[in-house]
Amino acid sequence: MAFSIPTARIFILIAFLVAVQVCLAQSSSSTTTGSASSTSTSAATTTATASVYPDTTKWEYVGCQKETTLLNNTNGLRALNSGVSESLELMTVDTCLTYCAGGNYAFAGLEYTKECYCSQLLSALSARLPEVICNLPCAGNSSQVCGGSLALTVYKAKSSKEGTGITVRQPLSSSVLALGIALGVLLCLA
Repeated sequence: MAFSIPTARIFILIAFLVAVQVCLAQSSSSTTTGSASSTSTSAATTTATASVYPDTTKWEYVGCQKETTLLNNTNGLRALNSGVSESLELMTVDTCLTYCAGGNYAFAGLEYTKECYCSQLLSALSARLPEVICNLPCAGNSSQVCGGSLALTVYKAKSSKEGTGITVRQPLSSSVLALGIALGVLLCLA
């Protein structure tokens, strides 16, 4: 079956766009300080007095990270997946960190005032969010921040070692997709 030149170019363009989409879904760049983030909606409750937990002995603050449950191609998986979770009406940052430390997890994340997630990995699809997105006070201590709506306040255990498969990754920029589309259009016009 022979294709005309314009039809062949359309097939090449479609194949190129599919390849770019696959690369965006599977590729990521590692960072040593990485973070997880989630799309957030504005929360009904905000406080100017809540702050990030200051524990500097066992955990370090990674940042406000995007929850990945609503992202395409994640099948509802969380930014902190393959671990354990707990939801307590009296949740505090210390309660969550202690819970995750008990299972020797590398990452601890708090979301929506009372949810705690522990995992060895932070999803590569989770992106860092502005700190103001993680604006909900903890249910058990209103002076501490416990994430936001679809946003995680993430901590990393200082005992976790680099090079053991525990890495924090941020997804590639969407500008790669824009570049791919532009190149595809140029192929069609050539």
